[in-house]
Amino acid sequence: MSNDAGDATAGAPSPQQRASGLRIGWIMPPFLHELPVNAVDDEAAADQLYTLVTELLPDHPPEYQYRFALGLSAQLEPMVAANVIYAGLCPLEVEGRPSLSTIVVSQMEHDREDEAELLRTTRELLERKYPDDDCQRVELTCGPALTRTGTSRFVINAEWSASGNEQPVVLTQMQAYIPLPGTAEMLVFELSSQASEDWGLHAEVFGEILNTVDWGTDQEVEDYRAMQGGGSAGASAVAEPDESVKKGLYWHSSRLLDAMALRGRMGGQEPVGTTTCQDCWTKGLRTPCIATHHWHIDLPSADDLPGALSRVNAASSTNGWESETTDAGNTARGWEIDTAGERVGHSFTVSIDISARRITAEVTSPCTRASAPADSLFG
Repeated sequence: MSNDAGDATAGAPSPQQRASGLRIGWIMPPFLHELPVNAVDDEAAADQLYTLVTELLPDHPPEYQYRFALGLSAQLEPMVAANVIYAGLCPLEVEGRPSLSTIVVSQMEHDREDEAELLRTTRELLERKYPDDDCQRVELTCGPALTRTGTSRFVINAEWSASGNEQPVVLTQMQAYIPLPGTAEMLVFELSSQASEDWGLHAEVFGEILNTVDWGTDQEVEDYRAMQGGGSAGASAVAEPDESVKKGLYWHSSRLLDAMALRGRMGGQEPVGTTTCQDCWTKGLRTPCIATHHWHIDLPSADDLPGALSRVNAASSTNGWESETTDAGNTARGWEIDTAGERVGHSFTVSIDISARRITAEVTSPCTRASAPADSLFG
């Protein structure tokens, strides 16, 4: 792990800026293994490393597991000194063989006046220090950032090598520098891997993670808590959904309408809107991640209305969805599920008001962010 932009960005905050008071979040895929950079003491770190290597290398002999854990432990102290706030191992399997990368996140101060100047001066430093590397300004979901992609070489001492021998290493690396708005700080994400032949796959996972980075203020978190029990968690988040998202919602709404088998006057078709799902809002993420399509049917046949939810549940089961009926049998909810029975993809809610002879429906797109492990500190 390295902080190559440290010389350019370190310094006291300017009077116009402040230290970060943001709740910063991002989502790591569930297959990443978190390193104990925030362990309360050495004993806790050792216990966590032992659990990690036995899960990661179950078929390797204890001596190999011990040396691998020893090599990881040697990196923890330098990471803490470099303000690393997250570190994790990303094990993938490519054509039946293991492939490993490391993802590290640090938070650092800078003394630049604004984001544009920070990115410009950081890029100038990196291009002088690494003239053969590729530096690009990019637009992430959370805003502008800078990336650097290149290689570095070093030698692992035999004491820390899993094989017990001195080992020359060539690492392919990508760093992403993300300013935190209105503060004198920025996040630095770094991806490193010796598996150069699989670099494209690791970089793709890294890119998906970068596009989940988001933040919210303490006040926004309090606003969310105040809204519990009333209103949508992300009601203030508004953005125009992608056309493909709209088409997906309309398609599922059409199938839902067919399943109801009702004749009546259709209305209430508000424009598809976007918002932040409750899980992401709880994590401090504020950019929209789901889209919804609302509509209703008025004055359907009184004889057909009571059986509408049963027909919807039957169609859901036939199409491989999971569904349930709640609220005294007046509301049905359904979800797409995968082969393991996990809820994924689109979902719907259908409610019947017998006295008003109205049935209302809401179809929701899947969250655009990947799922995170429940026990991760940085979900």
